Amino acid sequence: MSDLSGKVAVVLGASGEKNFGSEIARRYAQAGAKVVVAARRLEALQTLAAEIDGLAVACDITDEAQLEALFSQALNDCGRVDIAVNSCGVHAHAPIAELTREEIQPTLDVSFIGSLLFFKHAAAAMKEGGSVITVSSLTARLPGAGYSVYAGARAGIDYAIKVAAREYAPQGIRFNSIAAGLIETDMTAGFFTMDELVDAFVAEIPAGRMGTVEDMAETALWLADDKTAGFINGHIIDLAGGQQMGRLPG
Repeated sequence: MSDLSGKVAVVLGASGEKNFGSEIARRYAQAGAKVVVAARRLEALQTLAAEIDGLAVACDITDEAQLEALFSQALNDCGRVDIAVNSCGVHAHAPIAELTREEIQPTLDVSFIGSLLFFKHAAAAMKEGGSVITVSSLTARLPGAGYSVYAGARAGIDYAIKVAAREYAPQGIRFNSIAAGLIETDMTAGFFTMDELVDAFVAEIPAGRMGTVEDMAETALWLADDKTAGFINGHIIDLAGGQQMGRLPG
């Protein structure tokens, strides 16, 4: 069992009632870490922070000054940063023929530019090495109509983690990505009201079931712990029950 006692984790994108960030934060706290939870919505963060005896910090990933302030506050209040998780994302779905620059930019700001700047400031705060984790998507691995912007941004940052792993190797910082299949969260809950769609996904998943936020939290816990994943670096972990070997439905 992973033990994060004495470690400090920063989890960005943790304001949902049921999302990857909030579940990862809970799992890290259960494993003994002090957790700094961050997102744009401070009230929801404060509720989670009270639940896990953590620290809540408002932060918009598209604002570099706020990212820098997030890690500065984590250092000032907790003394160190060992783990940093970026689970921010915005859903974007449209055929290429209908895209405009204005529709493309917000996804790039969050999922690519914001993620790179998250890497920058997380690594700057890690004085004794650490683990940086980003949440990606199965759609960055398997092409699906309408996902050029969303999946393209995710695929770009998945490549960037490999560059980061090289650049920050002298500091002892590991960079990895978790490419998740369709999992029920606050953002994707609408999809799970469509039984036909869920059945179509399960038919493509060798594990025979949909993934869960608990699956994500356990994977993020494993990657955060140097004892269990200290030799895992620059890697994309497929959290899709084997679906990454096949295709998306439709």
